Amino acid sequence: MLNRSSLSRLALGAAILAGSASLSQAQDSGPLIDALVRKGILTDQEGEELRAELVRDFGTTSPGKLDISSGVTRLRLSGDARVRYQYDNLQADPVGDANSRDRNRYRYRVRFGALADLGPKWSVGFRLETQESATSTNADLGGGTDNFSKANDTVYFGQAFINYKDDNFLVFDSVDFRAGKLPHKFFTPGVNGFWIDSDINFEGLAEEVVFNDVGFAGSTLALRAGQFVLNNNAGASSATPATATNRSVDPSLLHILQAEYAAKSFKIAPTFVTFGAPSDYDRGYTAAQSRNDSLYYSDLRALLVPVEYAFKIHGTPAAIYGTYGHNFAADDRSARLAQGVSVDDDAKLYNLGVRYGQNRNAGDYQLVGEYRHVGNGAFSSILLDSDFAGGGLNASGFILSGSYSWTPSIMSTVTYFRSTNNDRITTPGYNSNFSEAQVLQIDLSARF
Repeated sequence: MLNRSSLSRLALGAAILAGSASLSQAQDSGPLIDALVRKGILTDQEGEELRAELVRDFGTTSPGKLDISSGVTRLRLSGDARVRYQYDNLQADPVGDANSRDRNRYRYRVRFGALADLGPKWSVGFRLETQESATSTNADLGGGTDNFSKANDTVYFGQAFINYKDDNFLVFDSVDFRAGKLPHKFFTPGVNGFWIDSDINFEGLAEEVVFNDVGFAGSTLALRAGQFVLNNNAGASSATPATATNRSVDPSLLHILQAEYAAKSFKIAPTFVTFGAPSDYDRGYTAAQSRNDSLYYSDLRALLVPVEYAFKIHGTPAAIYGTYGHNFAADDRSARLAQGVSVDDDAKLYNLGVRYGQNRNAGDYQLVGEYRHVGNGAFSSILLDSDFAGGGLNASGFILSGSYSWTPSIMSTVTYFRSTNNDRITTPGYNSNFSEAQVLQIDLSARF
């Protein structure tokens, strides 16, 4: 005689087989199976066996269809494509510096990824991207070695990670642990992310634990941490560079800690960002190398407080957002980068923006206006949005952006960035010396 669990499995399998016509529909039965497991009708093992049977059955009864491993309980494919016209006008200081540029660019971007659930708690994901840059996935049309050349059309792994998620884990309402080249969950409001460029995929470990209904019903307290590899010195073949007798082979790390409290319309997320690196003497850097903000991992102990308040204007979503930050090692950072030139250490970075509208359905639009200030010693250029002031320090200015949705998946966006120097710094090779920087971007993008 069939027991209650076996009858439930049989009934569920028959219902899905009768009502489904594709593998994707079989995979979509996952939430129903989860519900039966939670109610005790199925055990965890029976739920996983039923998932595997459904996927295997639908994968084998339709010749020519995609055959997916029985260990995969759900597979999601997604991506986007974008074409862009970009105009850059960046005037360096001192005048005549080689970093000055005035150019028109025609660009494209493609990203394609997959996320495979391996049961109710584990998943693995990857994403392929154009371009190898940490803060850009754009490739240039006409950028090859010959007319219509494909030499520069290279595909890179932007993400490759393993993810563990669980509910009611120990004392936490939910947890999320990630390892590899991963998408982060840090709250960083602003156009392109402000203090973390939206194209950055961190490499290392990330953790998040969440408490629900903290203070108010529906609120959450999320505690996040990340330990990210910056420069894998441990992979160095030599421990004796020309300028040091004992070069450290420990990896340089970036540490981020964030506590985000989110209620219905308000969000605040105090954040601490710092480097963990071998000593500068052990690394053997020259004076010229120490002036390079993207190579020298020191003097960053920044506290940031991003906030956002969401509301509606005649039914249309809107928000006011901002971030205030202070680097407690700004005096060392500004002095190192300026190398002998007396400058204000300027430890502050902040942005303040207003967002109106949203892009979900055809005919939707969104308008954004934002002001930014990044001090001489306030932060690190390896994290900042690369489109504002060339991604450097020592700049203030504004961003205007507008987008329109032609369909739920097709969108046009126009964005204008303008910034000027906070201080005139003439140190040769200083990487934040644009006296004025203007960027115009016109995008047509598609999501799938």
